[in-house]
Amino acid sequence: MLNIGCLVVNEDYDMLKSSMKENKLPHFSYSLIVTGAPEGSSPTTLTLYVLEFVSSNLSIGFTLPSDKPIEKELEVVFTTQPTADVKMPDDLKLICEFSDEKKETTYDGENLEKLEYIGYSLEKFYGTKKATFYLFDYEGITKI
Repeated sequence: MLNIGCLVVNEDYDMLKSSMKENKLPHFSYSLIVTGAPEGSSPTTLTLYVLEFVSSNLSIGFTLPSDKPIEKELEVVFTTQPTADVKMPDDLKLICEFSDEKKETTYDGENLEKLEYIGYSLEKFYGTKKATFYLFDYEGITKI
């Protein structure tokens, strides 16, 4: 089973913790495929996997290395920073089924530009719904 680790702020961690029931939480998922060609180059594709946890007003998006395909069932592990009250927060482990739903969009640019564009767009979209959006780059696009 694929494991995805997510570091979130304390308020979102507390919301998740209070909403979870037996390592489950209602969620919606989809793959967002961004295609386009950088100037003077061949087209490239970036796939961003998105999980929405509506009852917690939280959504996450993440990339995966090309040798790690998304699995139907995955475990999402949430943690947060220690506080004065809680020295080491427990990991919150959610078992999620990832759907086959796909959405597509285009953006011309390198994969890093695609990731910035789609991350910013989703942050604004979920912000209008009063939800926090977290973006995790497990593909390593942002490596310098």
